[in-house]
Amino acid sequence: MIYYYFLAILAALCWSISSLISVDISRTIGGLVFNRLRLFFVSIMLILYTTAIDTWKTIELDLLNIIILSGVIGVFFGDTLLFIALQKIGPRRNNILFALAAPFTILLNIFFLKQNMTLIELIGCFTVFIGVVIAIAYGTNKENSHRWESIEGSLYLGIIFGILAALCQAIGLIIMKPILDLGVDPIASAAVRTSVSAILLSFTFMSNNKYLVSLNPITMKLVFKSIISGFLGMALGMSLLLVALQHADAGIVATLSSTSPVLVLFLIWVLTKKLPTLGAWIGTVLAIVGTGLIFIY
Repeated sequence: MIYYYFLAILAALCWSISSLISVDISRTIGGLVFNRLRLFFVSIMLILYTTAIDTWKTIELDLLNIIILSGVIGVFFGDTLLFIALQKIGPRRNNILFALAAPFTILLNIFFLKQNMTLIELIGCFTVFIGVVIAIAYGTNKENSHRWESIEGSLYLGIIFGILAALCQAIGLIIMKPILDLGVDPIASAAVRTSVSAILLSFTFMSNNKYLVSLNPITMKLVFKSIISGFLGMALGMSLLLVALQHADAGIVATLSSTSPVLVLFLIWVLTKKLPTLGAWIGTVLAIVGTGLIFIY
């Protein structure tokens, strides 16, 4: 059992490393352009893997529309907003904002799946919210001027995009939950979700709008980094999470995999030699504790 809990932490580490790789790419070519490039390669990876393990047959045609809807909301809108937010506010703030997906999921469960919220879940939601506020408000100081802590454009707009990304992610998961309960293979459904999103984003390639075109020429180095980011974030990270969920307690796995913000803080500390502020650590730990309360109890 400990082995599968370790896989959940490895999944969080994959997402953390992917986030740090992604921030420089998104700031070089733009968050939307990066997501368009990333989803293209991720879709190919997932399609090839699903074909290799032969799980397309788990998707029935009458479920396809729901999977596509989940992809449009969770991946097309969610991931695009996520990487635009990453471009604006950096990996630390972006990861902590994404922790809001947990309380959003609980609230959506109440309204759409008619589930009741327990006192522990209510405390967990409140703890996540307080943790996010502390980490954003007290997470920087003048001494930490590394590019990963810099803000491009409006901080408030970046926060709004980050919150919307977490909400879209939660909605996408809520839509998918009944489908997965019917036995649809998660990797196959992920292949459909990312492929549909990649196709939709490909239409933006034909526009000359300044928000839809690359800020700089796309080099082979950027393409290679995008492939690595996509592989770590979705192919490897998501696969590790699914294996852990299949063999271990879902609540503990979900909580361990949500440690990504703490791992991002640690990686930033190691790579930049600059210790994140006390507010960043306190807020991040509170958000993870809140997530644990939501998922475990």
